[in-house]
Amino acid sequence: MTDNWPISERHVHLQGGLLAINPPQSERVSLWPTTTDNKRLELKLPTYGSLYSKLKALKLEIVGVEFTTHEGEAIGSSPPQWRPYVQQEKIWVNWDAFQLWGQLGNSAYSHKNGLFYDLSKRISYQLSSLSERLKELSLAYRAQLNALRIKGDPELSGRFQDGFTELTYQKFQSFLFESCILRDYLSELVYNFSRSGELREEREITTAGGLLKLLKKKTDLTDLEAAFLNIMSSDGWLKELGDYRDLVMHSAPISMVNHKLYCIKEVVTLPSDKMVQVVRFPIPKDPGILYKERSRRDDFDRYIRQFELIAKAALEDYGKYDCLQYAHKVTNFLSNLALSCASLSPYKPMVQEFVKSGSGMRSEFKYVSS
Repeated sequence: MTDNWPISERHVHLQGGLLAINPPQSERVSLWPTTTDNKRLELKLPTYGSLYSKLKALKLEIVGVEFTTHEGEAIGSSPPQWRPYVQQEKIWVNWDAFQLWGQLGNSAYSHKNGLFYDLSKRISYQLSSLSERLKELSLAYRAQLNALRIKGDPELSGRFQDGFTELTYQKFQSFLFESCILRDYLSELVYNFSRSGELREEREITTAGGLLKLLKKKTDLTDLEAAFLNIMSSDGWLKELGDYRDLVMHSAPISMVNHKLYCIKEVVTLPSDKMVQVVRFPIPKDPGILYKERSRRDDFDRYIRQFELIAKAALEDYGKYDCLQYAHKVTNFLSNLALSCASLSPYKPMVQEFVKSGSGMRSEFKYVSS
């Protein structure tokens, strides 16, 4: 039945630090860690592609998948193939955007357009970098969950800190910086290539803030420009992302911006009333407001008097978002945005091919067939 399945081991990263493992050409999927009563949950797949729907049916949210497809990846001489996953028509949108922008860079090189080549390669690189930061954050969750498993703490809920907690928040903070680099690259692209360059002014724009100021002065926006203006405005997700980045860059580490943040132990209920341990790393709401409050904190005595309230809040705050859930959402939003921005390309995507001839090896660019 499975002989015609791809020879690929799949490690599916799940929210909360969970992991689903599907060996090569196997219909079996096992969930890590074991349930709270030390039972291993297994699934049976009717088809290779049904893995994702089976996990969704258990209400387990997929973050991404690591594919091991050859010996080098299996023994560690090369990394496994990692792709963020999103529940939409293009489930591998980050990978699709990464590939497309690399191909657009090839085309820009072929046409000797230095600015578009530079931007294309930067965007492609940053999409890949963002994907890796998401994977590292997911692995940090798994390390925290594994530490709980090893300690064997019988309490299934509560808040705690250990050596892995701060490391996880550090991974999330790195993700914020990487995501805003991509945000600024896409903003620079819009400035230079929307309407074939009609937005350009004497002063160069290379940041989202600069693009926002420019778009606010315009009255007749294209659909893409209007979309950027919307997501960078007060209730937009890109504005919120920038507020989180500014908060940790100019104010305080994310784990202590208004009080100390703890890791939260939770359980997920599975079929047959089985439960499995997960972890949650909360982040505070209203990052823009928090930044303004910290910027005005010049009354130290008042700050000291608030310690008791701050300590109490630390033990009660569930957070507007979980770090991994938020990072996953932002990765998918930015990847979809990068795909939309590809419409600004003055060229069609090209791939580089290497051809061996009697005179040696040569390379050439060819347009991607639609």
